[in-house]
Amino acid sequence: MSVLRVAFAVQNAAYFKTLNAWHFVIGCYFDVVTLALLSLPLFLFVNPLILYLGNASKKAFNGLVKIYLVVISLVILVPNSWDIAYFSYIQKRAGFSYFLHMLTGTETSSLAGEFLYEFWWLPLVFIGLSFVLWRQITKVRVVVEVVPSKKFVLRYFLLLSLVILIGRGGVQLRPIGIVDATALTSLEHAPIVLNTAFIVLKTTNGGSRELVNLHSARALQNLLPRKHKQNHATLPSNTNVVVLILESFGTNYAGPNSPNSFSPFLDSLLQKGLFFEYAIANGRTSMDAVPAILAGMPSWLPESYILSPYCSNQLNSLPQILKDKGYQTSFYHGAKEGSMNFKSFTKALGIDTYKGLESYPNQAHFDGNWGVWDHHMLHYYGQELSRAKQPFFSSIFTLSSHHPYTLPPGFDQQVQKGPEPLCKTIAYTDLALRRFFKRNQNKAWFKNTLFVITADHVGPSRQRQFQTFDWRYRIPIAFYHPTLEVPKPEKGVVFQQIDIMPTLLDLLGIEKAPFQLGSSCFEREQGQKMVYDNGNLLSFIYNGTNLLPIAWTPHVQRNYRKEQVEVSQQMSALYQFYTNSLLQNRCSAQTMKPRLP
Repeated sequence: MSVLRVAFAVQNAAYFKTLNAWHFVIGCYFDVVTLALLSLPLFLFVNPLILYLGNASKKAFNGLVKIYLVVISLVILVPNSWDIAYFSYIQKRAGFSYFLHMLTGTETSSLAGEFLYEFWWLPLVFIGLSFVLWRQITKVRVVVEVVPSKKFVLRYFLLLSLVILIGRGGVQLRPIGIVDATALTSLEHAPIVLNTAFIVLKTTNGGSRELVNLHSARALQNLLPRKHKQNHATLPSNTNVVVLILESFGTNYAGPNSPNSFSPFLDSLLQKGLFFEYAIANGRTSMDAVPAILAGMPSWLPESYILSPYCSNQLNSLPQILKDKGYQTSFYHGAKEGSMNFKSFTKALGIDTYKGLESYPNQAHFDGNWGVWDHHMLHYYGQELSRAKQPFFSSIFTLSSHHPYTLPPGFDQQVQKGPEPLCKTIAYTDLALRRFFKRNQNKAWFKNTLFVITADHVGPSRQRQFQTFDWRYRIPIAFYHPTLEVPKPEKGVVFQQIDIMPTLLDLLGIEKAPFQLGSSCFEREQGQKMVYDNGNLLSFIYNGTNLLPIAWTPHVQRNYRKEQVEVSQQMSALYQFYTNSLLQNRCSAQTMKPRLP
């Protein structure tokens, strides 16, 4: 486990400002806890059974013990080895639901070859460690000792108690959890001290949460932002809505306020509409983004909302609300239709038509990894919208600016290169967007369409200046109408993906759903702009020049400055409302109690 931690640190050193020996010492502590948890069945069952073993069954029993040791080895080696490579894409350790999705998802097999090519040395490390472990496991022998029964019972309970004590991390009130890594080091260095096997063990029971009672009902009413009816209705009631979700278009490399933008067309377009200078993604993965954008549902959990036990909760989503107003609804994603559970999830949100790789008319446009090249998919998308009955709600999720960052033939000389492989693919997708808007700008549907443009999350970057929390979540978000002016709120408003739905409903003059975690940018009282990061919740505050993250964690005491106390109280109230709403399935007008804010 220490060897894998060193490999993890070397491979991902660019994502941490500093690394020192103390991080590896604390890491050993979490490793020992992990080993104790995984070894508990051996101490629980093997010791008592030893007394009843005869010579005939000793060999079989010895084989079972070795099989279990092999299982433990795989539980440790596989997740930790995978995260050495995958951490750079999401900058967090993966949990149980993610690995379950990886085993059953459609995109894993198509990307396996690329990962093996890029991280060719990682299988060698895995095989080497597996060989060492196997050599040690083959030497294990179950020994039957003849000892007095009282001595055996005492030794058994002492050993079992010691393993349980180590497995819970000590004698503290609560067993050690993911969030304790930040208390022992810092928010930034938590991934170093943790190991992925520990994360997997701690997220296997993701649905067994308890109701949160940090605030009374009256206090909750006062701490949550009040929702005022103030529909702007600046757009006609039959306005089409198109949501463009751009893969990995973080503000570090895209958008008007990027220090080194590779999206010149997008930059010029966003400045013509309602563009938010300080906008954040509510997660680190594509699966975090779709629920946040289309349903105002963030992933303030260890796992993405789509992979959580609550993904079947009733939601008042943007597609369903507009569908009830007579809109046709559709979602386009050039990947395989089972990719990231998008097809099933968007259908649950009220999407009538879902089209992915299998529905695309020319399979020769497959990029060999993820799906259809963006310039082909956007061209096809424009044709589809031209045939759609108005008014319509539609969304397209681009994919070419995703690992392995390849370009279609003929585009290598047309795009600007940058310090990361991601940069050239952002430039390519930007070129594809330029072509899409140029081809469709004279179409009847186009002139009557509000475009919502957002990234799904920030793409990976090894540049040191982008390793702060704000850069890890900052994305461009904008509302653009080709013929009408979109009103602007006060300057300095921090915007997040879950604010898209209430803001859009305000612009269309449609009453917002009573369950709402985000805030319209036009509302006087704004909710906290929160993300989940390694067991902590971070809220981003605009301090006049940039975004400042403030951390709040359940059951963790922090020394807040005077101006941060109110923020932390509002964060805890929003967390309580969110968690209890998920547990009680009160995330829609049909299921929530009227008395709740």
